[in-house]
Amino acid sequence: MSPLRTPSLALAWAVALAAAARAQAPEVVVSAVSEYASVRAGAPFRVAVRMQVPTGWHIGWINPGSSGLGTTLAWHLPAGVSGGATDWPFPETEEAGADVSNVYRGAVVLFSNFTAEPGITGTIELSGELSWGMCRVVCVQQHRTVTLDLPVARGMPSRTPAWAEAEAATRLLPMRERGAAFEAARQDDGVRLAITGLKAGPAPGSWATFFPLEPGKRSVVAPVRAIAGGIALVLPLSAVSDSSPGRLNGVLVAAHAAGTPPPVRAIAVDAPLPH
Repeated sequence: MSPLRTPSLALAWAVALAAAARAQAPEVVVSAVSEYASVRAGAPFRVAVRMQVPTGWHIGWINPGSSGLGTTLAWHLPAGVSGGATDWPFPETEEAGADVSNVYRGAVVLFSNFTAEPGITGTIELSGELSWGMCRVVCVQQHRTVTLDLPVARGMPSRTPAWAEAEAATRLLPMRERGAAFEAARQDDGVRLAITGLKAGPAPGSWATFFPLEPGKRSVVAPVRAIAGGIALVLPLSAVSDSSPGRLNGVLVAAHAAGTPPPVRAIAVDAPLPH
């Protein structure tokens, strides 16, 4: 076989494999529910977007890790509505050879936060573009548009019946605990992260996984040690953000068995790293 033809055959094989994956990849069931049946002018409100990932498949976190495709949610806001920031549940790891991916399996619920500005009237038409990679052997990009129409009403709105089920998933959101202090400092070839003032955190002597927020960065497993008033871990310098130099941004998750909740809530980490 001519060497000049080999790349063409490899490309054709890759194209055929991707086409077969697209044909076989099942659809993710997506639904959205508003916290309230109506919206009050000048008040905040939340929207939960639920994704049901089929058994045997997974999708990527916002940072998919060393392989895979990240999940994104971008809202198109009408006049009179601000916000759109989304809270993401913590992921799990998926290892395939040397690759370590950050993934979601099963039911995934995202929570987006909005505010209806004073003076708004009529109906709020929300639209969000949701994108993810459906992965097993290979990843297939999938998209969905999420829409909600919410009337603006006077008085205190009532919660929707479906919100109670969605709200139960907030336990999987990383917590930002008031009174907790984060301190990052360079130590040899790594970064020492100290956390004090936590009401509940990973137990000293256990292990925890740090998931950097920046896409492409690998998750890190590190032992948890006791310090005065809290805990500490040593992470590699590779966990430090490149896009925001001098900061350690991510999620810390206590060790737990796959498919079961961790013993304590995941912790949102945002710590400056002095030079």
